[in-house]
Amino acid sequence: MLCCTVSPLSNTTSEAPFPGDDDARSLRRTSATSTGCHLPTPCTTSWCWGRTRRNIAVELHNGKIRITFYYRGVRCREVLRGWLVNNSNIKKAGNLRAMIVSEIQMGTFDYATRFPESKALSKFGITKRISTFAELCELFTDSKALEVSHATMLTIRSTVNTLRRVVGDMTVLTDIQNADILSYRRELLFGEVVNPGLPNFKKQGRSPARVNTLMSVLKEMLRIAHRSQFISHTPYEGISTLKVSKRTPDPLTFDEYQAFIANLSKQHSLLWIVAIHTGLRHGELCALAWEDVDLLNGEIHVSRNLTRKGLFVPPKTDAGIRTITLLQPALDALKIQFEITGHLPQHEIVYHHREHGKTEMQVIRPVFVPSSRSTRKVGYYSKNSISYGWKNGLRRAGVRNRHPYQSRHTYACWSLSAGANPSFIATQMGHEDSRMVYEVYAKWIGDMDKDQVAIINKRILANMSPLRPQGDLKSKKML
Repeated sequence: MLCCTVSPLSNTTSEAPFPGDDDARSLRRTSATSTGCHLPTPCTTSWCWGRTRRNIAVELHNGKIRITFYYRGVRCREVLRGWLVNNSNIKKAGNLRAMIVSEIQMGTFDYATRFPESKALSKFGITKRISTFAELCELFTDSKALEVSHATMLTIRSTVNTLRRVVGDMTVLTDIQNADILSYRRELLFGEVVNPGLPNFKKQGRSPARVNTLMSVLKEMLRIAHRSQFISHTPYEGISTLKVSKRTPDPLTFDEYQAFIANLSKQHSLLWIVAIHTGLRHGELCALAWEDVDLLNGEIHVSRNLTRKGLFVPPKTDAGIRTITLLQPALDALKIQFEITGHLPQHEIVYHHREHGKTEMQVIRPVFVPSSRSTRKVGYYSKNSISYGWKNGLRRAGVRNRHPYQSRHTYACWSLSAGANPSFIATQMGHEDSRMVYEVYAKWIGDMDKDQVAIINKRILANMSPLRPQGDLKSKKML
C-alpha cells in the first residue's frame, strides 16, 4: 500500500510542479517512516510531490485521496470521492491534477463539471451542476420561494413532491426523453394518489385539469434545466395538454335555496345567506371580520383570505381587494349575526403579504365563529368546515349535491337574471373586468336579451310622443 505525504513546495501562489508538470525534479521517493505515514499498515514508500508543506498537491485526508490546486488565485482542495487509496489511484490523482492545471492555464477548466458537489462553487459564484431530478426540484423550489407568496409556495411544494414520486429523485436529467414525459403524464392521470398527511387515504387517478397543472410545472422545471445547460435537449416539446370539458355553472334554484337554508342551524344559515347574496369566495368568507363590515352603509371591505393551510393572505387577485355593496338579504343576515358574534373578543392573526417574507400582526373579530361545542378552537371557520356544512345542508334538504363553489355561481346567475350589469357583477365578485362574467355566464346573459329589449322599448316609448301618420299613405302615389 502507498501513502501520500508531502515534501516542501516553493512558497509561491503560482502553480507548483507536480507529476505531469514541467519540473519532474519535484517527484521523489521518501520512506514512510521519515514522512510519518499514519495508515493502519505502514507502507514502505510513498509518493510525495511538492516543495513546501503548506501547499500540498496530492495527499491522504481522512482516509481519502485529496488534491490541491490554485484557481483564480485561490488554493482549492478537492477530495476524490470514491477513489480507493492505492498506488495506481495515487498516480492517477497526480495525472488528474496535472490535467486540471493545464485546463486552468488554457482557460477551459469547468469547476462544476469536474467537482459538481464541491462547496467551493459558491465561492467562485459558479452554479452547482445539476444532474438528478431531485437536485432540479430543490433548485426550482428555492428560486420560486423568492417569487411567490408563502401560501402559494406551500402549493408548489406539494406539486413538486408529487412529481418527485412519479419521476424519481435519482432519475438523471439527461436520460429524460419525450417518451418518458408521456409515461409520467399517464401515471399522473391513472396512477395511485398518495397523501403523506393521510396514510389511509386511497384514491386512483387524477382529473385532467390537475394533470395539466402538474405537467405545466414539470415543463417549467425542464426549461430551467435547458436554459441552465444542465441538459442539451428539450424533451418537453410537443407534449400537449389533456382535453378538459368546460364546466357550466349549476346554481341553486330559488326553491332549492329555501329548502337548503331551512335545514341549517341558525349561524350556518346566516353564513350561507351572506355567501349566496355577496358572491364571496369561501376563504374570504372565513376571514371576514367585523372590522371589514359597515352595517350603516351596507358595505363589506374585502382585504383578507384564508387558505386551506390556515394562512391569512390577500385575496386571490389584486381586484379581489374590493368593496361589496350588500344586497338586502345579506345585510339583514349580518345584522342578526352581529348580535351573536359582534361582542366576542378579538383574535390576533399573522397576515402574510404577497411580498416574500413580509408578515403583519392583525387584531380582528371574526364574523362567523364555530360554536363552543366545535373541536376547532381557533375562533374562525376553515374552508373545509364550511364546505362540510354546505354538503350536509343539501343532503338534509333533499337537494341534489353540488360543489360548494356553486354558492358563488348562484350569486352571479341570480344577479344576471335580475338584470344586473355584468361589469357591476364582475366588480362585486373580484374579477379584473367583465370578460370572465361574459365567458362563464354567457347562457344567463343570452336569456336576458328579451328582457333588455322590453326595458329599452318601455323607456323609449315613455319619452316619446305618439307618432301620427302624415296624411293618407294609401292615397299618395309612389314616384
